[in-house]
Amino acid sequence: MVEGTLSGNDWAQFVVTALLGTTLLLTFWAADMKPRRLRVAAVAVAATVAAVIVTVVAGDHTAEGIGRLANAALVALAPPALVVGMIRSVRRYRAVTVEAVLGGLSLYLLVGMFFAFVFGAVDNLGGEPFFAHGIEATPERCNYFSFSTLTTVGFGDLTARGDFGRTLAVFEALVGQLYLVTVVSVGVSNLVPRWKQQ
Repeated sequence: MVEGTLSGNDWAQFVVTALLGTTLLLTFWAADMKPRRLRVAAVAVAATVAAVIVTVVAGDHTAEGIGRLANAALVALAPPALVVGMIRSVRRYRAVTVEAVLGGLSLYLLVGMFFAFVFGAVDNLGGEPFFAHGIEATPERCNYFSFSTLTTVGFGDLTARGDFGRTLAVFEALVGQLYLVTVVSVGVSNLVPRWKQQ
């Protein structure tokens, strides 16, 4: 969402990275990560944000691709912490709570964001455009393509150009469908209203 608002701005990737890093640290904190590990994570996030600043200053395609990979890494680190938090919630209440279901939906959104960053990195590091017909792989288009693929809506206005891109898109669609029919549906079907948890 932020990327669409800041489109055309060279510093948009830095802002997105800073927000992702902050969100990751909040996720670790909410999952009750030990203080020592949380400090190590904060240093790693700060280093990643600093690296993205360097890529923004460098301003070439390779640097932008590395920045998108850094964002993908930040997004990829959040799901384990979310899963730990969801498991603790289910154990504490001995039921699937609204918070656990929302955590499951957050994981789904993180998968979409992860693939969007990977698509952008492939575009910048792969040597050839990611999208067919020479369409530029802007962050906004990568997000749009990722979420329409994850949900298997597939409007068809954007398509991956090469075999690797198509394989990634198919993999994302499979992950999206399997996730919805297993994790989310099981969580929602076992949801216990708050008044029954006491």
